[in-house]
Amino acid sequence: MSDRSATAAVLSAAALRYRIGDALLLDGVDIELYPGELVGLIGPNGAGKSTLLRNLIGYLRPTEGTVTLEGKPIQSYSARDRAKRISYLSQYGPDQFPFPVIDVVEMGSYPVVGMGRAPGVREREAAMRALSYVGLERLADRSFPSLSGGERQLALFARILVQESPIILLDEPTASLDIGHEATLLQMVRDLCEEGYSAIVALHNLNIAAEYCRRLVLMDGGRVRAAGPPDQVLIGELIETSYHTSVHVGRNDSTGSITVSPVPTGGAARDLRVHVIGGAGGGVNISRFLHRTGCTLSGGVAHELDSDARLWKALAVPYVQVPAFSEIGEQDVARAAALVDAADLTVLCAFPFGTGNAANLDLAERAGRLLILDEESGGCPRDFFGDEEALRARFDRLAARHGVHPYRDACRLIEETLKEATSHEDP
Repeated sequence: MSDRSATAAVLSAAALRYRIGDALLLDGVDIELYPGELVGLIGPNGAGKSTLLRNLIGYLRPTEGTVTLEGKPIQSYSARDRAKRISYLSQYGPDQFPFPVIDVVEMGSYPVVGMGRAPGVREREAAMRALSYVGLERLADRSFPSLSGGERQLALFARILVQESPIILLDEPTASLDIGHEATLLQMVRDLCEEGYSAIVALHNLNIAAEYCRRLVLMDGGRVRAAGPPDQVLIGELIETSYHTSVHVGRNDSTGSITVSPVPTGGAARDLRVHVIGGAGGGVNISRFLHRTGCTLSGGVAHELDSDARLWKALAVPYVQVPAFSEIGEQDVARAAALVDAADLTVLCAFPFGTGNAANLDLAERAGRLLILDEESGGCPRDFFGDEEALRARFDRLAARHGVHPYRDACRLIEETLKEATSHEDP
């Protein structure tokens, strides 16, 4: 991406307002796009993203404010000259072009060849290259209306490639795409920006926006609420205010990019406190289920490299962990015991027991209400090591007292507990 301080914006809007009747759809919007940038435009439905893009390309004339393209007012350009500089893909692409796919893609060359001349061999070759690039070369002769929604979006993106305009505006281009094609299309846009193109892409998928865009612009109510790198825009309080939903903001362990996930809400669920005793990944599935239901979740004791500990950290729930391969100490047990005492229900997952984590049996014996999962529930065997006979005997006593449940049965029991809590709250 270019140094913004040393270059001028290729496309910008200042104090932009757009009104239809009494409805103010854009209210004082400022935005700039610099050479080589990929900017993600995010925000809830009705935030003004599509209206802004249509103002930026000159399809709509702002009520107040200015749109500047390469240093000149956008309205000073003819439609053809704008098309030479800006390509645009609407979220409502044409679906009834009565033409073969290759002809639709070839239409991207019209700003160059003009409407009065038919595309030639050169344009046909460019269209085939673009179709091959997006993986649709086998569909070149198919009728455009016969394509799936995702295939149409890819074909229209191929048309943008043929157009070769240095500025690209895309309005929710991945809405009809599966997860694989979504990532592929955004990677192609990012590759173009690395080649010197500039792009603004309206996206609903906040995680994909954070992964591929260097800068995000958050809109809500026709205004820009925040702009900057993903970690400065995807802030929990800011997202919750704009989207009116509870979210958890974390990081992707593999890529380091910001992740945003909705957090279920519910009065009774949040009032049910559940502590999970896990290890070796045995507590991952049940922890995810409990988090999804909105229960107040806690975890431990687990070792640092266990999947359980990594998940609890990502979910930002209270948990106790110890360094990998170390023995659980008295202070660790005391911290976890406080979580067990505060819980309405404790879940003992299936994982190997040995000298290092035998204290987890102390926690299970301490629990007032205990739910024990069988070995199939977490995909991890409940083996015993070290003082095997004594450890197995302790577990068997717990199993005889509380029973052992398959994962699905455990989930059902928890759901029934939630229903009981709800019925007690109803007037």
